[in-house]
Amino acid sequence: MIFTSLSFFYFFLIVLVFYFLIPHKFRWVYLLIASFWFYGYHNIWNISYLAIPTLLVYVFSIGIDNSNNKKTKKKYLFGTLLSSLSILIYFKYTNFLYYSITILFSPDTEFKGLDIILPFGISFFTFKLVSYSIDVYNEKIPAERHLGYFALYISFFPQLLMGPIERAVNFIPELKKKVNFDFDRVISGLTLISWGVFKKMVIADRLAIFVNEIFAAPYHQGINLLFAVYFYAFQIYCDFSGYSDIAIGIARILGFKSMKNFNFPYFATNMTQFWNRWHISLSTWLRDYLFLPIAYSSMRKIPGEKKWGIKTEYIGYASGMFITMFLGGLWHGAAWTFVIWGMLHGLFLIIGYTTKKARKKILKKTGLKKFKTFNKFMGIFMTFNFVSFAWIFFRSESFSDAYNYISSFHFSFASKGSEHLIFNVFLVLVFITLEIIYMKREKIKFIRNSPMLVKTAVFALFICIIILFSLDSSNEFIYLRF
Repeated sequence: MIFTSLSFFYFFLIVLVFYFLIPHKFRWVYLLIASFWFYGYHNIWNISYLAIPTLLVYVFSIGIDNSNNKKTKKKYLFGTLLSSLSILIYFKYTNFLYYSITILFSPDTEFKGLDIILPFGISFFTFKLVSYSIDVYNEKIPAERHLGYFALYISFFPQLLMGPIERAVNFIPELKKKVNFDFDRVISGLTLISWGVFKKMVIADRLAIFVNEIFAAPYHQGINLLFAVYFYAFQIYCDFSGYSDIAIGIARILGFKSMKNFNFPYFATNMTQFWNRWHISLSTWLRDYLFLPIAYSSMRKIPGEKKWGIKTEYIGYASGMFITMFLGGLWHGAAWTFVIWGMLHGLFLIIGYTTKKARKKILKKTGLKKFKTFNKFMGIFMTFNFVSFAWIFFRSESFSDAYNYISSFHFSFASKGSEHLIFNVFLVLVFITLEIIYMKREKIKFIRNSPMLVKTAVFALFICIIILFSLDSSNEFIYLRF
C-alpha cells in the first residue's frame, strides 16, 4: 500500500478516527493490528516474514538479558542475528550469489534466476532487529518484556517499509507514553505530509520522465546526459525524503516523535557532511554497528602509531569506511552496480578524511581561506558532483549500462527534448527556492508572524497545486525496491 494512494488515505483515516477514542492501554493492540494488516495488504504471507523473526529475536534477546555468562550471551546474540538476517539473505541475495558464482565459473552460461519476490521493507525492519539485539547485548537497553510493544516497534506501519530506522531506546518509551489529541500537532503533521507528497508527486515523479528516457537510450543525447544525472539526484532525494516526511508526519499526528532522516544533504560542503545529512537513520546505523566496530578492531590489531609508514588512525578509518560502504551499497540492492556505488562513496570519504589537513594548509598558504563564501560554494559544488557521479551506478541496471552512459557523454546539445530539459531546470530551481524558504522559515518574519487565516489560505493553495500538478498516485517510491 503506497502512501500516496487513495487506499492508504482511507486506511489512515480509519486508523486515526478510532485511535484517540480507544483507551491508552489498548492502543498498542489497535496499532499492531493495523500495522500487520498494512503489511499483509497485498500478500498475507508477508506477515509471516515479519512476525517469525520478530518473535525469535524477542525470545533470544530476553535470553541475552537474563544470562550472566558471556559465552551464553554470545550464543543468544548469534541466534538473534541468524533470525534477523537469514530471511533477508534468502530473499535478497540468493539470486545475486547464484548469478555471481555462475558468471565466475561459467561466463557463457545463460543465467536464470530463482523465482523469488522480495518482501517490501525487509531491509529496513531487519536493521531494526539487528540494532536492537546488539544494543541488548551491549547492555545499552534492557530487553523489552512486553511482546506487543516490541512487535509494534518493529512493525509500526509509518516506518515499516522505508524507515526511518528508529532505535528501540528512543521509540519503545514513546509507545508507553499517554498521548492526547493535539490540534497543533495534527496541523504540524499534515503540513509535513503535504510537503512530502509535493516532493514525491510533483517534483520526483515529473523528473523521472526525463531521467528514465535518457537512461534508457543514452546514445547521442549530448549534454542531456549530464542534466539527467543532476535531475536523478533531485528525483531520488525528493522521492525518498518525501516518503520520510510523510512517515514522520503520520507518526507525529499519532503522537510519536521520529528522528530526522534528511537535513538538506545537497547543501553539504564535503562527503562526510553529506552522509551526516542523507538518510540519517541509515548512516548513523552504519556508523554505530559497522564502521566504529571495524575501525576500532583494525586499530587494536596494529601495534604502535604507524604501519607501513601510515598512521594507525588512517588505516582504521580507511578499512572501516571501505567495508562499511561496501556493505552499505550491497544493502541497497543485490547487484554489483550498488556495490560500486558504495565503494565510490567509501573512496570519496577516505580521500576526504586523509587529505583534510593538507587541504587546510593549501587554503591557508594560498590565502584562499579568507574567502569563506567562495570556499563554501566550491565545497557544495564539488560534493554534489561527486555524489551525482556515483548516482549513475546506483541508477543503472548493470555495470555495462553505467559505462555506456559515462562514455556517451559529450558537450553538445541534443535537438530532441529541449523543452522538457528547460521545464525540468525550472522545476528544480523552484524546488531549491522552496527548500531554502522551508529551511529558513523560522527566521522569516512574514511567515512566522502571518495570521492563521493567511497560513490556512496558503496551505489550501499548496494542496491545490499538488492536485493540479501531481502525476499518477500509484507510482511507487524508489526505496520500496530495497
